[in-house]
Amino acid sequence: MNVTQRVGNRGTDTAFFNLMAISGEAILKLIGVTHPKKYQAKSVVLKDKQLFPDIQAWPIMKGEKGLIFIEFQGYKDPMIHFRLASKITMACAHESYSGPVYMGVIFTEQKFQQAAIDLSLSSPNKKDKITGEFTQIVLENYTEKELLQIDPRLIVLAPFTVSKRIKKSQKISLGHAWGQKLRKVFPASEHNDALDVIALFILNRFRNLTIEEVNVMLNFDITQTVVGKQLKQKYLEEGVKKGVKQGKKDGQFLIAINLLNKGFDLNMIKDITELENNDLRKLASFMA
Repeated sequence: MNVTQRVGNRGTDTAFFNLMAISGEAILKLIGVTHPKKYQAKSVVLKDKQLFPDIQAWPIMKGEKGLIFIEFQGYKDPMIHFRLASKITMACAHESYSGPVYMGVIFTEQKFQQAAIDLSLSSPNKKDKITGEFTQIVLENYTEKELLQIDPRLIVLAPFTVSKRIKKSQKISLGHAWGQKLRKVFPASEHNDALDVIALFILNRFRNLTIEEVNVMLNFDITQTVVGKQLKQKYLEEGVKKGVKQGKKDGQFLIAINLLNKGFDLNMIKDITELENNDLRKLASFMA
């Protein structure tokens, strides 16, 4: 798949851009696109997300119709369908497009999908109504085997198929196995990008793992990747060492960065990440 990136600062969403860059066709297969090779996708700049979904794809070959819009959702947002619909409307207006659209939301957990309200708006007299149908994928409802049957490159999403409550020793063992499978699936030139993505997902999924433990399980130093360098720059160099040293907070800080960049207020971010007020205030001040 040919994936293009708009110019701009993506923050930690670089990992999601890398996900599409290395597994774009696999992601389209996951949401039910039967001919992913006939589409070209682009990952949208974080600054533009008030207007655009995470991923847009459009047909580049005859026989396929409609634009594809995909949103990744890793936290509770009851209005996610409304937000995605508004982004799609704005994106279509920007491109002067009025044809069919295919809308997909990839939730990491079932509880995030259950929190999402169905899109439905109507006039007081009920004569005018707007509804929307979304393809909804919940990653934790899949097994690793099921993902790999769709496309082996979906191994990068394997952490979401495992319960958060398994023993740490099991997590480390699984991580080691994922790293080995990943190296067999992806060409050597894409190993670092793929490991970067799965390392971030492991940290987000398993909050009690440290960066050092993830480095060992994957035989890969995440601190040398884009995400790892961002962690160093934002926490070590800016003095928020507490959040970095406590490995269990790494995933929480990564989520907080995404939410701050998306314009969420600190109270909502606190509820989602369970970070302390002091840590959130420091992080917000450093990102201002």
